[in-house]
Amino acid sequence: MRFTHRLILAAALTGLLGPLAGCPKTPKVDIEALAVDPALNFQEGVRVLQSPDKNGMVNHQAAFDFFVKSEELGGGAKASYNAGWTAQILGRLPEAEAHFQRAYAADQSYEAAMYSLARVLIAEEKGDQAVTLFQDYVAAHPERVDVRNDLVSTLAAAGRYDEAIEQAQDVLRRDPKDASVYQNLSALFYARGEYGMSQLCSEKALSLNDGDVGTYNNMGVTYLIQNDEPAAIDKFKTALKLDANNYEANMNLGFIALNSGDYTLALDAFTKASAARPDSVDAKLGLAVALRGNKEYDRAAALYDEVIKAAPDNRLAYYNAATLHELYRKDYPKAIKILDAWIAQNTGHLGPNDEVFTRKDRVEASRVAEQKRKDEEAERKRAEDERRRRNEEMLKSLEGQLASMTTQIQSNASCLDPSLVEELGMFIEQGQMVIEAQDASMAPDIKSMLDDYYGPMLTESVATSCAAGAAPAAPSPEGAEASPGDESPAAEAPAAEGTEAPSAAPAEG
Repeated sequence: MRFTHRLILAAALTGLLGPLAGCPKTPKVDIEALAVDPALNFQEGVRVLQSPDKNGMVNHQAAFDFFVKSEELGGGAKASYNAGWTAQILGRLPEAEAHFQRAYAADQSYEAAMYSLARVLIAEEKGDQAVTLFQDYVAAHPERVDVRNDLVSTLAAAGRYDEAIEQAQDVLRRDPKDASVYQNLSALFYARGEYGMSQLCSEKALSLNDGDVGTYNNMGVTYLIQNDEPAAIDKFKTALKLDANNYEANMNLGFIALNSGDYTLALDAFTKASAARPDSVDAKLGLAVALRGNKEYDRAAALYDEVIKAAPDNRLAYYNAATLHELYRKDYPKAIKILDAWIAQNTGHLGPNDEVFTRKDRVEASRVAEQKRKDEEAERKRAEDERRRRNEEMLKSLEGQLASMTTQIQSNASCLDPSLVEELGMFIEQGQMVIEAQDASMAPDIKSMLDDYYGPMLTESVATSCAAGAAPAAPSPEGAEASPGDESPAAEAPAAEGTEAPSAAPAEG
């Protein structure tokens, strides 16, 4: 199944996206202290994040619970921020939004919280709220050109293109060499379908800063839209030379690799993208397909389970997971269970002709076809085993038959045609080789030649050439009297000279 290609433009938001560091480990936890101490809960949350299990998995839920407890106990903006970050990792965007809101409300100078909140709002398609967030900040800090530039990208993400262009022009009046403005304009024109303008803005951005990873990525995206895949790949790879772990470039290169069947490249790209954005469902879904393509079915299944748990409203996760179990693991009950979970999740919102029911029918058809295949394979195996058993028994009987033929030839060698003896000897030798090799597959051929050709040939030759009395009789000695009744010419003795031979007895009168 080809993975749907999605183009990922570089994000312009520059805020922090990561948990705040704390004490890495707490040797022993005081349960009573945890109930009342926000700092201890915060430290425990950080310790959990820094303590993956033997499979490299982090218990983000446990960390989230500690940060929420710290926040409830008065841990302040940092506790709220970390709670929001872990909620985002878990794919629970509404909760992440609420925690980031509390963090920013507690500290208006907390830019990491502001940027993280903006990211979540955009991800939730609440672009207008993200715009308001940046507009308020710009109004309070008019000197912050960088934040104004982020406002440009947020306006573009919200579809408010004219306002975005107006803000971009204002930024360029303040700093005409700000490459990030041209990068944002490139994304804006791309969103409007003006690909030529998008490329021009990207080229201008590179002329001001040829090391900007996002610009190379955006140029690659535009080339893809224009059906120039080689040029797009070149731009994505250039971006990754500058930043091997860049999320957007790895995502785009990963999608291209999936669609071309290069699962090794896709696995590398999506692994890096997932590491860069642990909260990205798209990166995890791409990684799962890459794992499937590399026949790492168990890892892919575990990743789908993780995504479905974190994002229960993601239809694609359910469908891709069901496809994995149906077509690759042949686990039809599991595939049906996943699709039924999606149906239950959307009870009251699915029509009778919804795609999910078509997929369930397909899974059932696949189950029936697989069972038929297994039954036919079992029958073929049974027939093959039976044939092999008969052939092995045939080999045993051949050994006796060939030995008997050898004895018969030796007993009648003096009266058989030498050429026949030679031909029969070659056949016997061939049969003995088959027996010695235990080649049961050749047994029917040797048996058939023996029973239908060479056996009858030998029997007939012995009957005609070696039967008793068939050889010519030796001549009688000279002067010997012929035996009575002998009709051979030698039995006619000539009459004595001068003597009349007796005539036949006269007939009775």
